Amino acid sequence: MSKKNDEDKAPKLMDFVATQKVDAFCRQYQPVSKQDYNTEVYNEIRLRNFFKADVCPCGDPLTIYLSLLEKEGFEMSVSLQDEPVLLVKERYDPSSWHPSYRDCD
Repeated sequence: MSKKNDEDKAPKLMDFVATQKVDAFCRQYQPVSKQDYNTEVYNEIRLRNFFKADVCPCGDPLTIYLSLLEKEGFEMSVSLQDEPVLLVKERYDPSSWHPSYRDCD
């Protein structure tokens, strides 16, 4: 086998990224630019846990997740604890509420 064929078969960093997880994150959260009382803070640890983005021999898949999220409007900022984070708010979706809650007026 040639060296090129071996390189083609070697795992790539993108092989460790599930873009469906980015879609799910974007359906659940919306980006915000300022931290307030109902802002959720996704620091590196929380992002790694959400995306199951552990560093592997090919590199760090979190870098790809962050690039994909940035394309969706989620930009890194600095939290009140002075660390890089994504600031998000949960999307308001009354259709996902339990049926008994929809009838309350």
